[in-house]
Parts: sequence; structure tokens; C-alpha cells
Amino acid sequence: MQLDEFMQDIALGAGQIIKSKFHHIKKWHTKSDPGDIVTEADEASEKYVIDRIRSAYPDDRILSEESGAIGDGNSGRVWIIDPLDGTRNYMMGIPLFCVSIGLAIDGSPIMGTIYDAIHDEMFFAERGKGAFMNGDPISVCREESLEDSLVSVSWVRRKVDGQAFVEYVEQISRDTSYFRRFGSAALVMAYIASGRIHAYMQGGLNPWDVAAGVIIIEEAGGVVTDFHGRPIDLRNQDIEILTANPALHSMLLRDVVSQRA
Repeated sequence: MQLDEFMQDIALGAGQIIKSKFHHIKKWHTKSDPGDIVTEADEASEKYVIDRIRSAYPDDRILSEESGAIGDGNSGRVWIIDPLDGTRNYMMGIPLFCVSIGLAIDGSPIMGTIYDAIHDEMFFAERGKGAFMNGDPISVCREESLEDSLVSVSWVRRKVDGQAFVEYVEQISRDTSYFRRFGSAALVMAYIASGRIHAYMQGGLNPWDVAAGVIIIEEAGGVVTDFHGRPIDLRNQDIEILTANPALHSMLLRDVVSQRA
């Protein structure tokens, strides 16, 4: 099995695990924050993904949301895993969650997949080869104005200044009132890549939240940076995301984020 096929196959398997447990969770616990929860589905999905990667690619390292860093392989590749992104949605019975798997070298993603098992949508990209959803090419929207654009703005309250994001919303609302907060960073990024959402801003993210989404958006023709216009480094533990098509990204970076700098 080729590497791209392998990645999508393990995302599919993990997705079936969390789908089978949806509405049937019996065990869960909190982590560092009352809203930061882990379910038996997170743990079962993670074990499945890690076991398969370690069996097939023992020289690769792994960084996973629940287990942290695993292995000391010398291949230079790091698998960055979120076995269930959108756990809060999952616990509340909201069908907006996914499996996210990225593969990176030196902090830069080279391949990624995001699988929404409920809607059976597999988003995938490999550096230089385009972005796809269920095998069909996808691309970011062509919108060049914020007027009537659909924008996702979110933040992790324990890690960032929430007031800053309230001010971002106020600034953007001069052009549009179509805001969304989906509860799954990876799925929002897949939606940016497929043109379903026009722009996305969030602070306080972890590498596993964005590892797959970064390359999928870039291969779909979008731009992904931090709030200073710098490329995303997946070796950081506190990541901010500003992403859209080139026109909207430039507009948001210049007219919204820079106004507060």
C-alpha cells in the first residue's frame, strides 16, 4: 500500500471507530480544563492509528493529542494526529467532528487527510499534487470581497486574549454578519479548502488541530499563515491561524489583524 493510500486507510478505520461509538459513549474524563474532554472514542481511535503507524513505519515519530510524542525514529518524518477533533460536539450529539492526520518534516506538512465519518467525506492532499475530497479535486472559493463572506472566528479562552477576537469580529462585521463557530478546527480547514467557508481565524491551537488542514488548504489554492503573515510551524505548541483565498487573506491581514497590532 502506498503512503497516501495508507494514510487515508487508517483515517477511514479510525473514522469508523468513532462513528460506531457516536451516541453510545459511556466513559469520558476532563483534561486541563472543564471543557477539554477525552472520551473512550478518542482513546480507541488514537490507539488504532498509532498501532498501525508504528507497525508500518517504525522509524517515523508520532505526535498525538492524547499520548503526546511517541518514538525516536530517525526518518525525519512526524505523524501528527488528532484522533477525534471536535470532541465537545461529539459528546453533545452534534455531527461535526473528524479524524485528522498530518505528516510533517521539519515543522512543515507534506501530506494530510481529514475524514468526516458521519458524512463520509475524505479530504486529502500531498505536497505538489493538489487537494481532493473523495478523490475529486477541490479548491478554495474565488470570493474577493468580505461582503457576505462566511467567516469562522474562534479562540481557546485559556490560551488567548478573547477580547482581541471579539474586536476582530466587530471589525469584520462592518462587511459581513455571516459568522460561524463549528467546534472542529480541522473540519473548518477542510471546509475552507473546499470553498464552503470563505475565511477562518483562530488562536490557541495545537499542531494536531491544523497539521492536515494546512497542506489541504495550500494545495487547494489557499493561504495559511499566523496573524503576522508567517508560515505555520507545526513544531510550535501555540498556533494561530489566518486562512482564506489569497485575496481575502491579504484583506484580513491588512485591514483587520494589523489594525490591532
